[in-house]
Amino acid sequence: MKKYGTIRTVMTALATLLLTLTTSIAQETRPVDVVVMIDTSGSMEDLLDATRARVWDVVNELGRMKPTPELRVGLVSFGTDLATEDQGFIVQHLDLSDDLDKVYSELMGLTIGGGTELVGRALDEALDNMSWSGDYEALRVVFIAGNESADQGVEEFDFRLAARAARDRDIIINALYAGNRDQGVVEKWHEVAQVGKGNFSAIDPSTASIQIAAPQDKRLLELNGRLNTTYVPFGEKGRDGLANQIAQDSNASRLGVQSCSSRIVAKGGALYNNASWDLVDKTLEEGFEWDTISLADLPEEMQSMTVEERAEFIETRRTEREDIQSEIQSASAAREAFVKKVIAKRIGESGLGETMRKVIREQAMAKGFTCDGC
Repeated sequence: MKKYGTIRTVMTALATLLLTLTTSIAQETRPVDVVVMIDTSGSMEDLLDATRARVWDVVNELGRMKPTPELRVGLVSFGTDLATEDQGFIVQHLDLSDDLDKVYSELMGLTIGGGTELVGRALDEALDNMSWSGDYEALRVVFIAGNESADQGVEEFDFRLAARAARDRDIIINALYAGNRDQGVVEKWHEVAQVGKGNFSAIDPSTASIQIAAPQDKRLLELNGRLNTTYVPFGEKGRDGLANQIAQDSNASRLGVQSCSSRIVAKGGALYNNASWDLVDKTLEEGFEWDTISLADLPEEMQSMTVEERAEFIETRRTEREDIQSEIQSASAAREAFVKKVIAKRIGESGLGETMRKVIREQAMAKGFTCDGC
């Protein structure tokens, strides 16, 4: 009897250990889907610029989370003259994607023009047409921003029904009203968030994209230049991927020093991955084998190398990148401390970046994520 009891105890211990190891492995990463929906009618240019200026702040906030998010971002515009009345004046520019440079490129390409903003229909479109993660542990979030009545077109497309449907699918709806908070309540934007179990915020578009310069900006810019030299483009997407990376660096720089530095910090973190065109990221994918890459898809300088030489070449680039990313994170921490002090002196201000970071942090932690340094 004692023998069987001992065996049972050992088996139980092994099962517990296996479960613990399985859970640990499963929680190394977790899906995070974020859909950004922007009213691009004629009066929304300031908030669109603010979104462009602050989107990397949100990426960086998620980069502090554990388990590491498997971040995908989708982009929808509504109230746009790029779509017809039959289309609800809605354009899905990008399905949920982990290519953050592509997301940023699409965001920078949005144009202002239009006038009919159907919030309910836009939410319906996002729920039906985005490839939302089916993982039970996934965080699924919508940020929808506008400045007209959320009840436009309510007879056919009631945002309340869409928000309830989102809630039933564990998708959180956050509402950003571009203007006075009291007017946002009148226009029912607070109700969009209430029904969607999300956050309602009112943003002053004229101040939402103010840039804060910091002593670390010059250092971050230097590190970014070095970081870009560690990328090894391959295949059909290689040249375009590298070109787009440089183009989005330029776009962020045009918006101001804070946007530029915020993007650089994101590039130094775990959420910025370019495995579709960069060999350093590609070779980290599970199951990667060199024979899956044709000789013609390799950079010319690698084509005459042996497999061992290729692996060594990429490992050298990876080590360089990791060292640079470590320096970026160090400079980022110092910059973050500086910016916090500046913001603390501006009593009463609530910029778009700070608002979105706070919201995504709270909602991620409510979903079971933890946050380094929060």
